[in-house]
Amino acid sequence: MITRTRRSHVITLTLSLLGAGAALGVGNDASAATSAVTVSYSDLNLAQPADVQTLYQRLQRAAAAVCNAVPERELSRHLAYTRCYQTALDSAVLEVRSPELLALAHRSGASKV
Repeated sequence: MITRTRRSHVITLTLSLLGAGAALGVGNDASAATSAVTVSYSDLNLAQPADVQTLYQRLQRAAAAVCNAVPERELSRHLAYTRCYQTALDSAVLEVRSPELLALAHRSGASKV
C-alpha cells in the first residue's frame, strides 16, 4: 500500500509482510510485521532533471529498505525481494504523478510501468 499526501509532497511505502512472509522465508512471528518508509520530496522541484533524479534515488533506497534486501545466493528469497522492490518502486513512481519521474523510470530500464 502506498499513501500519498499531495500538499506535503510525501510518499510512504508500506509493505505488509503478512502475505509476503512465506515467500521471503520469514517466520510466523515476524510475518505479521509491517515495514514502512516515508520519502519527502518537498525540497525538490520536479521540473529540474537533477531533482527528479534525486527523488528517484530516494524512492529506490526506500523500496530496498521496505522490502529487506536478500543476498543473491538465496535465490528464491532474492527473487521474492526483487519482485517486492520492483512493485514498491513502480507504485511510488506512479503515485508521484510526475511525467518527468515516469520518463526517468522508463529510461532506467528497470521500470515495468
